[in-house]
Formats: sequence, C-alpha cells, structure tokens
Amino acid sequence: MEQKEIPDIVLIYPDDCPDKFIEDEIKDFNTTNLNLKIQKVEKDAYMAFEWVVPTAFGVYILKPYFDSFLKEAGKDHYLLLKSGLKKIVEKGKHIKARFITARESTKKLSEKYNQSILVSIELQTKNNRHIKLLFDNELEKSDWEDAIDQLLDLVIENYELFPNDKLSKNINDRIENNRHIVYGVINPKTKKVEFFDDRKLCEKYK
Repeated sequence: MEQKEIPDIVLIYPDDCPDKFIEDEIKDFNTTNLNLKIQKVEKDAYMAFEWVVPTAFGVYILKPYFDSFLKEAGKDHYLLLKSGLKKIVEKGKHIKARFITARESTKKLSEKYNQSILVSIELQTKNNRHIKLLFDNELEKSDWEDAIDQLLDLVIENYELFPNDKLSKNINDRIENNRHIVYGVINPKTKKVEFFDDRKLCEKYK
C-alpha cells in the first residue's frame, strides 16, 4: 500500500518512553492499514515559555483518518479508537507532573490553570480547524472519557454534515474565523465540552 503523505494519527511521547509501553498502549487500534506515526520528543521541548503548555503525551487525529481511513474501516475502528484514547489519557490521572518554567515565563502561566500538562487530544475538522481537547485535573476520569465521546461524535458529524453541523455552529458562535486552533475545555458543572480561542482561554485563567 502506498504511504500517505499525511498520517491518519500522530502520537507524541517523551523521548525516554519505552517502545514496549507504546506498543501495548496502541495495540488495540493500530490496525494494518492505519497510517500511524509515533514521534518522540525531548523533555526540553515541554518547558513552558507560553501560558498554554504543550502536553507530554499527545494524540493528533488528522483529516485523512476521517476522510479516508474511517470510511473504509467503518464504525468498528471508531469504537476501538475511542477506547484507545481513553486508555492513553488515563495516564494523566496516575502520573504526577508540575510546571518547571524559565524565570522570564512565570507571568505567562496562571496559577489558576488546572488543565493537565500530561495529556491532550487534538483533532482536525473538515474545514481544517484544529481542536485541542484539554483535561481538567479536578474532574473524574469518567468526565474525561465522556468528553472524548462528545468531541469525537461532534467531529464525525462535522465531516458528514459540514457546514451545517453542531460543532461548526458552536465554534462559529464563540470564536473568530481567523483563529486556527480551538481549545476544548470541560465545563466542571455541566461536564460539556466548551470551546475557546487562545485569547478567551487566557482570560479564563487570568
């Protein structure tokens, strides 16, 4: 099979993460025709010079997965992926982490920021928006799992019904068109995923 130029899914791990650990974590959804790329990143890359911190473990689900692979693999793989994502983000509940920032960056990081610096999931929409789902450390694992279900279902509908889908309407009502990256944050009261651009998220955590 000819290699696709853009992967279906990219997984980010720290450079010292054992290969066997990664293999065990992804084995349930890493099927034969899935174009999955593993990228290991040096720890220094996670030093927080910006207030929105890159997470140590990241998943990027890109357009080819929804546009091509999923159409061939069908709903079965979609369910496997959901289960696999929940397994990946579960690390955020078991591993302790803290900010280590350069002195000049401390004012950029709010003490109110309660999103996990360990795990995040980013999805690419039909119209090339990137939605980064963040995980509130103060919520339960079940809330994280529900948020994964919510966002994935919205993105599937986005590919099927764009521009008349719920996700597009929700984002368009809240975020300016020129904002390429959208942040999904779980509302601690309703447990629904709400959307912010970087400016609005910065205001939220001032």
